Amino acid sequence: MFKSFVSLLVIGGLVFSAAHEAIAAHEITGAPKCKACHKAKTGDQWRIWTESAHARAFETLATEEARKIVADLGLGDPQQEDACLKCHTTRASLGGGVAVSEKGKYTDGEGVGCESCHGPGSDYKSQKIMKDSEAARTAGLIMNATADGCTVCHNEESPTFEGFDFQKRWAEVAHPVPTRNEAQPNAPPSKPGVPDEIIFESSVGKVLFPHRAHVEEVKMECAECHHQIHAMELATPHPDYLTSSWISCQICHNPDTATGTKYYKCRDCHQSDPNNIADETLSSKVVTHKNCWACHESGIGAEASRGCVDCHVKEQKQSNP
Repeated sequence: MFKSFVSLLVIGGLVFSAAHEAIAAHEITGAPKCKACHKAKTGDQWRIWTESAHARAFETLATEEARKIVADLGLGDPQQEDACLKCHTTRASLGGGVAVSEKGKYTDGEGVGCESCHGPGSDYKSQKIMKDSEAARTAGLIMNATADGCTVCHNEESPTFEGFDFQKRWAEVAHPVPTRNEAQPNAPPSKPGVPDEIIFESSVGKVLFPHRAHVEEVKMECAECHHQIHAMELATPHPDYLTSSWISCQICHNPDTATGTKYYKCRDCHQSDPNNIADETLSSKVVTHKNCWACHESGIGAEASRGCVDCHVKEQKQSNP
């Protein structure tokens, strides 16, 4: 039985080697990189995946049942065996020639993540690329809604295989991206009281934040930045002081008052000792940058510095008449 199992692995490897070569030029970024855009307002893909068996695929390899199966096959730790990992982790499912991005958030613990089916996302993950379906596919996005994409793993090679009903199983994991009208059938084209851009002062000059784009295009929830709303949930070290100051978004964004474009500055609350380089706990600079890095990749040294101008607006030089 073990020999036939290994033979199937070899045959399967030959069949899919060409596909693996095609995606090897792109890097794995990890499922968390998809979360920012694929939330409730855009189809709830993140929740659907997290609640699926795919997201728990790596965990199942730690169960007693999994250990018994590999023991019967003469194999070792299921969470270390390539024969198991190739269908229980994103990295192994894409082949050994696919690298993991150092800037990403990938771990084998994500199980069968987004990129297992959609291809490594380093080159198509940006919103600009994803908005153009042709450009996204050129950059490595795979959209395969056929049984062929599933039976790579759901087949007789699996020691627990009991048949595969594609239509039934597809319905269990389907997560289509709705059109704008489907997602918000009664929503106006834009939200009143939301400024297009916010420009605020920082210690290194003016900072530009494209507010409306994050609210309407990326579909970020207000609380993701204005987190005072969920101060208790964040387990802050001083929750009692914040219970009386939870923030309603309408305090700042009210189209019927003069405060329609008013906003809270991070540094109003997040302060630090500028003379202590180690004091970053409440630094507005650190808090803001870390919040942005949740979606936007950052580097170090010169690589990171080149991206500063995307937000830090340089003063326009006035030309002499």
